[in-house]
Amino acid sequence: MFLKNFIEIINDTVNTTTTLQETVNIMSQNKLHHIIIIKDKKPVGIITEKDIVKLFKNNTNFNELAIDHAIKNLIILHGTRLVHYALGIMIDNNIRKIIVVNSKNEYMGCIEQDQIVYRFEEEVHKTNISIHQLLNSSNEAVVIDENENLKYALDLMIKQKLTSLLISIDGIVNGIISESDILHLAQQQIDQNLKVKLFMHSPVIKIDIKSTVSEMISMMRHNKIRRMVIKDPQSNIYHTLSSKDLVSNLRGNYTKFLESKLYDARNTFNELSEYIIELLDLQDEQVIYWTNNITKINFGINIDDDITKIIPSNIWKGLLDKLLTTKNVFETIQIGNQYFQLKGHYGTVVDDNIIKIFLNDITEITKLNIELQKQNTLKEQLLFNQAKMVQMGEMIGNITHQWRQPLSVISTSASGSKIQKEYDMLTDEQFYESCDAINNSAQYLSKTIDDFRNFIKEKKELILQQRINIALDIAGITLKDKHIKLINSIDYDNNIIITMTTGELEQVIINILNNAKDILIEKDIHNSWIKIDLIKQNNNVIITIEDNGRGIPEDVLPNIFDEYFTTKDEDKGTGLGLHMSYKIITESLKGNIYSENTANGAKFFIELPLS
Repeated sequence: MFLKNFIEIINDTVNTTTTLQETVNIMSQNKLHHIIIIKDKKPVGIITEKDIVKLFKNNTNFNELAIDHAIKNLIILHGTRLVHYALGIMIDNNIRKIIVVNSKNEYMGCIEQDQIVYRFEEEVHKTNISIHQLLNSSNEAVVIDENENLKYALDLMIKQKLTSLLISIDGIVNGIISESDILHLAQQQIDQNLKVKLFMHSPVIKIDIKSTVSEMISMMRHNKIRRMVIKDPQSNIYHTLSSKDLVSNLRGNYTKFLESKLYDARNTFNELSEYIIELLDLQDEQVIYWTNNITKINFGINIDDDITKIIPSNIWKGLLDKLLTTKNVFETIQIGNQYFQLKGHYGTVVDDNIIKIFLNDITEITKLNIELQKQNTLKEQLLFNQAKMVQMGEMIGNITHQWRQPLSVISTSASGSKIQKEYDMLTDEQFYESCDAINNSAQYLSKTIDDFRNFIKEKKELILQQRINIALDIAGITLKDKHIKLINSIDYDNNIIITMTTGELEQVIINILNNAKDILIEKDIHNSWIKIDLIKQNNNVIITIEDNGRGIPEDVLPNIFDEYFTTKDEDKGTGLGLHMSYKIITESLKGNIYSENTANGAKFFIELPLS
């Protein structure tokens, strides 16, 4: 049954300009247990009899506005919610009233526990529960003497959170005073020093302990009262049973122990800094069933709000799909400018439709990580540029070395021809020979410049053998000067086409060749050599570069591609060459690079995908 079917149209609302005195007058005249404060047709506060008791006891000025003393953290449900759902909300939040709104969040009415109990009379009757089964320490009545004053009664009700007190005359209970009675006294601003016997209801309507709950409800409805008084003849203790006790029974006859454990757990959750949310899955929507205080405050949400008021709907849809599939989810999500670690679980021992959500705010550490990642990216770029400049410097050194001989030929040919011409000794044959020498040298210089220019170009389809040759031309001259033999075993008859950025592979090969050269010189290897080969294997090509420098120490081998790792002196190595080579091959060229020791020395493998 829907909550909207329980709504009774009564005059139980005031606006935000209504005073406490006017509010009490309306409650007294209309025999109301509450007043809802409305603004723009929407509920913004509630005043109950319990609130009036406290205000009266504290001598509050009733000319003040009711909204200033109202409860504003309201639990509001939509009229399309089922009554069983409302029962759970009442018990779990220890409240006696549920405010109901329509789809526009406009006030429809306020449902009290009594109404639900009366409507469920048949259900209670079927269980044939006796009153004796409902009696426990939580509903033991407090009895005071008739000569106690009203102030004493108010203090007792507030401190012990009582809704009524039994009044004894000469030790025999013969009267009762309730919150409704206090409401009327507050309306008239009765002197609190007067004795309670002047205001109690007498005689007390009692019921036998052997009666059934159904019989008790009938008596309550007939006498238009909210509680019944029962005396246990064995213990001689009085009890008062209200709608709250009956609602608890409707939900399964909760014991006091379980209720205490529940409230203790909820109080503990309220003290946690983690956001805790219980949702009820209604298939079309997932609404907040319970949440701890920090969640209400920081997210500005209330009971029965849709979860998408906290978690954006596009994110929640994905999370819910995973919860429905795996029952558990653990993810990091972003809500606005904040980041949260979310843990979710679908279903509990007592209710398969409950979703538990835990949100841990990790905004600070996440933003710190993002900033560190940005700095690392910048650092990597600077390292790459630094390594590139080192390679450029080495290459310019190689080019300078290569230019010396052709420049010397050009200079010698030109100056020799000039001198011979001055002495009229220049023959036609000598002139043409000098011109050919100058032209050949100029062509060699032009080719060297092309190699340098092609070192830094765009990404496109290239012949792999040509790219390797450019690297060999640049580094080969220094190898020859150091008497290191370069063994080129590459097959040039069958071109291999590969898409890459010009200059990147060349830079890697030059790095490896220079490292091998340094090792061979450092170890003074006799008959030193470096061998390069190219193998096509399925959809990959493998470039191998091997030297006879006796290998890399086994404890060093795993670290050779690490940033700043070097075995050279500070003035001879930066530890960037192989690190940047690794990044180029694995990140830019989407390949793999590694090294192994052979019987001769170190052997590097560069694996590149063809597609």
